Amino acid sequence: MAMQLNMEPRPVLAVCLNPAWQKTLIFSHLHAGEVNRARRVHECGGGKGVNVARVFRRLGLPVAVAAFTGGYPGQRLRGEFSELGVEPILVDVAATTRCCFTVISEDNSVVTELIEPSGTISGAEAEALQMRINGQIRRFGAVALSGTVPPGISGEFYASVAREAALQGVPVLLDAVKDIAATLEAGVTMLKINAAELRELGGAEDIAGNAQRLFHRFAALSWLAVTDGPRPARLFSREHSWRFTLPALPRIVSAIGGGDCTAAILCRRLAERPDADGELMANFYAEALACASASCLTDTPSVFDPAEALKIRAAISID
Repeated sequence: MAMQLNMEPRPVLAVCLNPAWQKTLIFSHLHAGEVNRARRVHECGGGKGVNVARVFRRLGLPVAVAAFTGGYPGQRLRGEFSELGVEPILVDVAATTRCCFTVISEDNSVVTELIEPSGTISGAEAEALQMRINGQIRRFGAVALSGTVPPGISGEFYASVAREAALQGVPVLLDAVKDIAATLEAGVTMLKINAAELRELGGAEDIAGNAQRLFHRFAALSWLAVTDGPRPARLFSREHSWRFTLPALPRIVSAIGGGDCTAAILCRRLAERPDADGELMANFYAEALACASASCLTDTPSVFDPAEALKIRAAISID
């Protein structure tokens, strides 16, 4: 990877409470209502935090994943962590880890995602993982809280992690939207969401107005990163905002995991430079957006060619 990455020695922790085993099936053309035979298939771990970890390991960077694992899919997930060199902070649970299926029709670039329901996590299982995470937070450079939570887990889980991270001076990036008020109040350095999620949180159409309402409500929030697919992305601090115009991609194979690329790069940069000023953070965000765009050119979540990311970064304009 040609990106200039500082030598922050501590790993990043990706908290992924709702992981998955991901199977991607590629068809020349998918005919609804008929028998379809895939031309190619591949499998890997899934879920937002797992995708974050994949970015780190492909860049040769240390990362740990905290997650619940259960059943045969959970075993597959554990095996992938071992193969990739991801540090596991895992609790075995009675519920089987969900499976997700990505179906790609190549001729029209239609991507369909099929997601199994998540099993319920017991109180004892939740407490076991909570204690393992909070007992180790001080040794991480940053924490990524990524994605939805399974049945049996409330927003208080993320909030507890955020509170402990704040006590230890560890930056937190939150990439979630449901039941996050307690977490934002506990202390989140950066909230990364998409434009539709921001409108849901802020209750209005105006992105900038919604951003300012969040900053007013949550005193500990320093940065708000907003993606909007191929449309311009936005970055907000309490005093300033930046707009990022992205180049059109020649093709999109699958956008799944793109946002997790963004979260991974931003979280790494928070670990390296928690004191980054606006200009530097804007450059970090442009870099993260370039990696996310490059990942849309592949059929594996959060996998990208660093050379493609560098070319895309050169074409991103910042206002």
